[in-house]
Amino acid sequence: MKINQNFLTPNKYSRPQIPLKKVTKIAVHYVGNPSSSAAANRNYFENQKNGGHYVSSHFIVGLQGEIIQCIPLDEISYCTNQANSYSVSVECCHPDSTGKFTEAAEQSLAELCAYLLEKFGLDIDDIIRHYDVTGKQCPLYWSPTKYQSAEVANGRFEEFKNKVRKLLKSSAMNGTLNTSSGTNFRVRILDGCLNIRKYPSLNAPVAGTITDKGIYTIVAEEHGGSVLWGRLKSGAGWISLGSRYVQKIREEK
Repeated sequence: MKINQNFLTPNKYSRPQIPLKKVTKIAVHYVGNPSSSAAANRNYFENQKNGGHYVSSHFIVGLQGEIIQCIPLDEISYCTNQANSYSVSVECCHPDSTGKFTEAAEQSLAELCAYLLEKFGLDIDDIIRHYDVTGKQCPLYWSPTKYQSAEVANGRFEEFKNKVRKLLKSSAMNGTLNTSSGTNFRVRILDGCLNIRKYPSLNAPVAGTITDKGIYTIVAEEHGGSVLWGRLKSGAGWISLGSRYVQKIREEK
C-alpha cells in the first residue's frame, strides 16, 4: 500500500488545523461524483481555501487504488459531521452512479482501513459509514435506499469488513501490516530517552521508550503536524525523525 501525501493548504474551510486528540472511528465515504479521480477531489478540497464549503477528508482512494492523504492524522477533517472530532475520514472514488467501488479501490480501501485500525488500536466495528452517523446514504452502495433494503446494504458493508478482517488476521500472523511505501532505512538514536508513540502524533499515547542509543530500522514515514515520524520495523510504534533525536545512517553501496 502506497500513501501519497499531498496536504491541503491550511485554511478555515478545508484544513482548519483543529487538533484531532483521539481517534475512535474510521469513517468511510463515497465522493458522489462518478468517474472523478482522487486528484480531482483533492483539488476540490484545496480550492475551498478561497472561500466556499467546509469540506475535506483525511484520505481519498482513487479508481485505480491510488491513495492521497490530504490532512495529517492529528488534525480533524470536515467530512463526517458530529464525528469529525473523533474520526479519521476516507473518501472513495467510484466509476458510476451506483456508487460501487472498483475492485482496485476497494482493495486499497480495505488495506488502508486495516492499517488505521492497527495504528490506533481499534476493532473491526470501529469502521463506520457516514450513514451510521447521520443517516446520509453514504457510501451509497453500502447504505439502505429505496432501491436496496437495509439487509442488502448492511450485507455489502459486512462483506467489506470481512475483507479487512482477513488483512488484520494476516497481519497478526506475520507481525505487522506492510504499510511502507518504499521506505526502509536505518537510524541511530541520539536521544537518551526517546518516546515511542502509538501513532504519529505528539498527542498519541506513549507506547515505550528507547534508551540504548542503538540503531533501528524505519519502514514508513508520516507527517503528524510539523513533525516527521518514522515507524519502527518491530511494530512497537512511531518515533520522531527530528535531527536532534536521530541520525540517518548512510548505507554503503
